[in-house]
Amino acid sequence: MHETVYRPSEIITVNCNATVDAAATKMFINKVGCLVVNDDHGKYAGIITERDIVNRVIASSKNLEATTVAEIMTSNIVLCSTQTPTSKAREIMAANGIRHLPIVEDDVVVGMLSARDLMGRQLLEDRAAAEEVAMLSTCLKSIDINEVADIIVREVPKLFGAGKCVLCFSRNKQSAKDAVLVSRSECNCPREQLNRTDDANGVLDNEEFHYDSIPEACKALGGQSPRLVIPLGVLDNKASLSEKDGDLKGFLCMCDLTASAAMNRELISYKARLTKEILSSHLTNARLYQQARLTSLTDALTGAGSRKLLEDKLQAECARAKRYERPFSVAIIDIDNFKTINDILGHAAGDDALVQVAACMKRQKRTPDVLTRYGGDEFVILLPETKADDAVTLMERLRTKAHEIKLSEKVSMTISCGIAESKSDDTNLARDIMRRADLALYEAKSTGRDCVMIWNETMSKRMDSSDLEVERIKKLQRRIAGLSEQAETMFVQSIWGLVQALEAKDSYAKKHSENVTHYCVGIAGTMGIAPPQLEVIRRAAMIHDIGKIGVPDAILSKPGRLTPHERTIVEQHPLIAVRILEKMTFLEPEIDLVRHHHEKWNGQGYPDGLSGDTIGLGARVMAVADTFDAITSSRSYRNLRSVAEAMTILADSAGYDFDLKVVEAMGSWLSSVGEQLGKRLDELTPEDLLNFQRQADDSGAAFPTADTAVANAAI
Repeated sequence: MHETVYRPSEIITVNCNATVDAAATKMFINKVGCLVVNDDHGKYAGIITERDIVNRVIASSKNLEATTVAEIMTSNIVLCSTQTPTSKAREIMAANGIRHLPIVEDDVVVGMLSARDLMGRQLLEDRAAAEEVAMLSTCLKSIDINEVADIIVREVPKLFGAGKCVLCFSRNKQSAKDAVLVSRSECNCPREQLNRTDDANGVLDNEEFHYDSIPEACKALGGQSPRLVIPLGVLDNKASLSEKDGDLKGFLCMCDLTASAAMNRELISYKARLTKEILSSHLTNARLYQQARLTSLTDALTGAGSRKLLEDKLQAECARAKRYERPFSVAIIDIDNFKTINDILGHAAGDDALVQVAACMKRQKRTPDVLTRYGGDEFVILLPETKADDAVTLMERLRTKAHEIKLSEKVSMTISCGIAESKSDDTNLARDIMRRADLALYEAKSTGRDCVMIWNETMSKRMDSSDLEVERIKKLQRRIAGLSEQAETMFVQSIWGLVQALEAKDSYAKKHSENVTHYCVGIAGTMGIAPPQLEVIRRAAMIHDIGKIGVPDAILSKPGRLTPHERTIVEQHPLIAVRILEKMTFLEPEIDLVRHHHEKWNGQGYPDGLSGDTIGLGARVMAVADTFDAITSSRSYRNLRSVAEAMTILADSAGYDFDLKVVEAMGSWLSSVGEQLGKRLDELTPEDLLNFQRQADDSGAAFPTADTAVANAAI
């Protein structure tokens, strides 16, 4: 609401015939800097200020008692009325370079406005406006972007006394008629006219807010001046594959503002700036949540639905089928000989095959059908209101179209499909129908591939758990899994032997990788990291410095500080490690941690300059453990530090070089070890920590023996 100048309870005046000395005395007694001058009839005649007395009397050596107020007063003075808005009063004073402004009503001065008064009033107005706008945050609690938009057009107009409102967003390269988000309140402007008109473009670019008039198109639809437009921006998730067209740009347009709100332009602009920040922040959060949700429901490679989407849609369809006793079917589609495609043509061709098959199925399926990627080369189509026999028609059409996909001149594509129809007597409909469709797919594969099979009772008998053939399959699967596990273990042991051999060359770095591994396990265990992820961190820590095999020994064992060129060489060791390990696909999670264990929380690390949570948690744990071992170990260029000193250094760098949560976990682990050993932090030694962790390791063989490791390294 706009504020007008106020009428004070008392006005200090002086007669125009009074002496300057009397005027100065009255100013002193009343502690004011100016007096209103009235004539003999009590009418306003002018104003006299301290500056007038100093400049026109004292500086001219005039007699204060002999000079009258009328001789030095300012009679031609700028003034205002009681209805003048405070914002207008500020403009008048700024334009005329004055600090006092008389308030006149019927030729009588009823008040005197000073710059100090206006400053205090503005502070109060701004504070009230900020509190009013801040209330928006309590309303904008939803994380659904459409709901947030509806709340905005309902609540924001109340802040500005607006009668009509519309919110419109489009992507950078689109016009507003192609807007991706529109919400309105009492605004009749059609979507095709929701464009950034010429006058709006300039204002949006300059971040100005107030308009006196509205476009003729809006006026014809019932819009009324004055108008307020707040430009808004919504950041896009750059990692999202479904949003490639950039951030969203838009505006909140309000018209038919109340006269009182429109008059105080300074206040309305201030409120608009605050509103813009709050709205942009909430809309961005809602947009990122929406994109994250869409990402979780979409397969990044093929654009088909994700497995989570299948689970959600399948549960909903099962509930609908039971309620209305309506049928539906599920089809599982598998690309035949997909491993051969990868082996012969490469993984890029395999990815291309998945993309082309998914695109083919999108074109052929019906609108209500739900296509999702179920596994590596498997897709599932959920077919509502469809019996199995009808589903066969669609699947046969898909199978025929798949023949037209050519991966190379000599390689064509075929698919196999298993179909199952819902049954009313299923105890767990979602699980049972997927199991039956999977059995039908198995039958299609077993009978020569490139065919479509519908589940029937004989398939269940053939796949009974007592069937000897199935038992042989399971035994073979277990044996292959065991061989795979043995191969992985032997490979890790071989690398461990290389690491030990490498560190044996440097008397200062002996057992560094083993120490770092123990510290990582201690930190990760304190943080409650799940066992599978903890095992990845442990293995990554064992091999994190394997890349130093490519760094010259003269640099690794140099007693003094490294030159910039030498440091650049050392900083290549994570990339060298990746090059060594990249062919071992089963080590993919560990390779990522090895690559990034020298990244820093502030983005100043290497090799990729990652920062914050973009660095994997395991790499953040390794960074703290690696630094702790380096500080508590002797080096050629410095002596070792104590455990307490090392912890102080890490704590000082937390939130800058290292993740604060990881450093805190390190401190908690040290405290826990100290309590169990009966030692204070300043009494703990690295040997205490390492011996404690060795005993706590449940595996009993966390590291291969030296002989075994060296032997494996030689293989």
